[in-house]
Amino acid sequence: MRRWRWLLFLVVPLVLATGWVLRRAQVPTTPQVFSAPRPLPTGSPLGRPAPGFLRETLDRRELALSELLGKPVVLNFWASWCAPCRAEAPTLAQAARRFRGRVHFVGVNVADEIQEARRFAEQYGLPFPSVLDDDGSLLRAYRVVGLPTTVFVTASGVIRDVHAGPFLGAEGARRLEAYLLRLLKEP
Repeated sequence: MRRWRWLLFLVVPLVLATGWVLRRAQVPTTPQVFSAPRPLPTGSPLGRPAPGFLRETLDRRELALSELLGKPVVLNFWASWCAPCRAEAPTLAQAARRFRGRVHFVGVNVADEIQEARRFAEQYGLPFPSVLDDDGSLLRAYRVVGLPTTVFVTASGVIRDVHAGPFLGAEGARRLEAYLLRLLKEP
């Protein structure tokens, strides 16, 4: 009988510790928030066709990726609760104004309340539409693991570049412009 007690004292803590470790190792269901540029995860979508979508925008219109092709497209994944997204919003708005007519900018709002998303777009004067990704399917389709992430799609619909992290300050603006100029050279 004593042997069983000792065995219980050893096995029960071991089982509890294993459960705790496994629970901590689970992948979160909401995206990470990036505060600085990050390397792309494995299985990068670079060079692949951009997954198509037809989504409702913040102003309740429908927007399809297919209607934008013919010009390059910049998809920016963001959320109002994401501090780095707030920090990069002015840089994106400025670039969208500067490249208007040459590049389509589209926000992809992730896991957000629609009123908060609208308030964010208004507060930062985003001059481009934002589609809603309530269920995270666009997040998964584009293999986005953190916010903000910006995906650069060629005029022919191929993913040219992915930037994980915010574009901040003068250096961020220069980096974003470099991506845009490279994108404009692609077919």
